[in-house]
Amino acid sequence: MLQEHLFIVATIILFTSVIQSIAGFGFSLLAVPLMVLFVDLHQAVIVATLLGTVSNFGQAWQLRHHQHRSIAFRFIAASCLGAPIGLVLFRFANQSVLKALLGIAVLFGVWMLARGRDLQQAHVSLDWTMGWLSGVLLMATSTNGPPIVFTLQARRLTPDVQRATLNLIFSVTSIFSIFVFGLSGKIHSEEVRSALFVTPVMLIGVYAGVALRKHINAVVFKRMVLVLLTLGGISSLASSLVG
Repeated sequence: MLQEHLFIVATIILFTSVIQSIAGFGFSLLAVPLMVLFVDLHQAVIVATLLGTVSNFGQAWQLRHHQHRSIAFRFIAASCLGAPIGLVLFRFANQSVLKALLGIAVLFGVWMLARGRDLQQAHVSLDWTMGWLSGVLLMATSTNGPPIVFTLQARRLTPDVQRATLNLIFSVTSIFSIFVFGLSGKIHSEEVRSALFVTPVMLIGVYAGVALRKHINAVVFKRMVLVLLTLGGISSLASSLVG
């Protein structure tokens, strides 16, 4: 089924790679709900995870001087704690229900951010809680970005620091998820071949996004984040309705 829709998958990956490069997130958030309109959710999650790892590592290295490493560490550690629960949900839970809950949670986060909620002085337990939730979503749906993005936005990090920190977190958690998926026998040759085939397309999208993001200021960046989260929430709800 995946091979039959490879051109469509490549088009989705190209678009979402540009978005990921500009905003620092949005790859799996948009790619997975779009791909599940054509392929199985499990295949979409694995392909998005494999491709996202390559993209995240490249951008994490490029933006390494802007990383907020203490925040990143908390999210990474908490994500690893939440991942086992996410794997159980990935294997046994009703995927339509998961996607619907994800969509509702994302839209609630958008509403909170749009109100201008300032959590710069919030306790570090916020990072641990949202990191744990991110780990659950990482394994269950491959769309672990919303809890992290919500927190970094609410903590009022600059666009460069937010992009760099997001990609550092995603780089480590993606490797962790691939390791867990591999041990549980959830990665198959068709998904690996498809990811390899689409990788050049993804790299084109990443480079295009790098060229564009220098023209985007902090105000536009925040608006883009809200729009992306809204689209991600809506697409998750829509894909839950089509199964």
